[in-house]
Amino acid sequence: MLTKHVTPYLEVYLDNQLPAEERRLVEAHLAICPTCTSRLHTARRLADELKPTLTAALGQPVPPLALRQRVRYALNAAQDTPRSFFSWAIPGRVFNAVGTLAVIALLAFGVWAVIQGQLPGAGVLPEIDPLRPSNDGGGEQTAAVTNTPTPSSSPTPILTLRRSTLGDTLPKLTPAPAADGNSENSFPLTTPPVNEENVSQEPSQNGVDQTDALKPPLGTIAFAFFNQAPNRQVYEIHLISTNGSNHHLFPLDGVSEPALRSTMGDYQLAYRAYGEPTSPRSLLSSKLDGEKPHRIGGFWEDAQPDWSPKEERLIFASQREVDRRWRLYTAWGDGTAEVNLRREGKSPTFAPDGFRFAFEGCDNTANHCGLWLGDLENSEYGSKPFLENPLARSPDWSRVGEQIAYMANPGGNWDLYLVNSDGSNVRRLTDDPAIDGLPTWSPDGAWLAFLSNRGGNWGIWLLHVASGEARQLFSFDGGTFTPPNRSPYSQRDWFDEQLSWSR
Repeated sequence: MLTKHVTPYLEVYLDNQLPAEERRLVEAHLAICPTCTSRLHTARRLADELKPTLTAALGQPVPPLALRQRVRYALNAAQDTPRSFFSWAIPGRVFNAVGTLAVIALLAFGVWAVIQGQLPGAGVLPEIDPLRPSNDGGGEQTAAVTNTPTPSSSPTPILTLRRSTLGDTLPKLTPAPAADGNSENSFPLTTPPVNEENVSQEPSQNGVDQTDALKPPLGTIAFAFFNQAPNRQVYEIHLISTNGSNHHLFPLDGVSEPALRSTMGDYQLAYRAYGEPTSPRSLLSSKLDGEKPHRIGGFWEDAQPDWSPKEERLIFASQREVDRRWRLYTAWGDGTAEVNLRREGKSPTFAPDGFRFAFEGCDNTANHCGLWLGDLENSEYGSKPFLENPLARSPDWSRVGEQIAYMANPGGNWDLYLVNSDGSNVRRLTDDPAIDGLPTWSPDGAWLAFLSNRGGNWGIWLLHVASGEARQLFSFDGGTFTPPNRSPYSQRDWFDEQLSWSR
């Protein structure tokens, strides 16, 4: 186990930017270190308390990307300046991390100094192109930082700052050797307070044998179905760990289309509520206790939410206009700052960069239907198809790359498919006579969860993408996806739902 404090890693840990093995090491250390656990709770509380202030000052609960880069650059410029009252917080491994929490903490102590130019480099305003590759050809994003000259100064050349990977900004975490000299499994047996590393690894009763060589990463899957029991007759959202344990019901009734996000060690759920019997009829977001939900959009027809991997932003689709066409919108997780993307489409899914997104769409003449690619800056005129296939539906973008999973029904049979974001390398993932659909990626990009009625009963299945191995996680035992054709549901079926997988 780790023997030193992991404080330098907390910012990137809370923003879910550590690789899986390093994250496990941090969580194992947190289980036995009261000091680090206390600092973790303090960081969470700080971020929560700062959200209202940032919203009032910036119009959003997290700093925009340009301001984040500006603050980092100012701090880097101040590294060798003894007079700076930021000198205690200068280590590059904290402020060069791609996470947001370090910058939020910085803003709490002195964003005024950056904006007012009280730090060297504070006048530098970055111009960021989220799609621009790095100079090393590795596909990472870069930020072009331009010194804006004053009337009395000469133009300053453009500097290109590469966003460092975690391997560049943090020393590699390695466990201390066990008594037998083997460090591979030398983790404490104490239950970690964060995430689900403590979940039993025994074979589940739902068909997932965790003794197999292939094990899905531990996390939580959210799904919904219509409970047709006489005393229920409502949509329900269920959550289950990926080893089949910890199955529990979201406390609000009449809700479906879940989108799950793990943020700062806690879960946040966006979902569609139908107004009966325990929730307002709207798109909502809340913690898993269902208390104090935020209303998103505010229209009955708002649906299909997806969280940005980079910030607390939702993208969703709605039929709110009188022509009943599906259109795309974004808003913050608390419902503020809604933006009409001015693009017809449905089932949006964010790319790992939190800037691009894929969606089901057609052109203005209802042609070239299939999967389209857009971005938050120029979705109205810049969106374009990358897979012209009117049978393709329910895309889900991998969290770690350029692969997009979707479902299609050539020959009348729904199966899972995979395509690159440039439309290349289309391949079929399942070929079963039953329905396979609604794919959602695991956080590590190695697995898919999907809905299927294999064996004659609906259930949640897991698919290891590389090997093609499929196994059942959960069986609905009578659950259905076809509620009564009445208000507020109208006519719905299984393909109107969605699944979500988070750490």
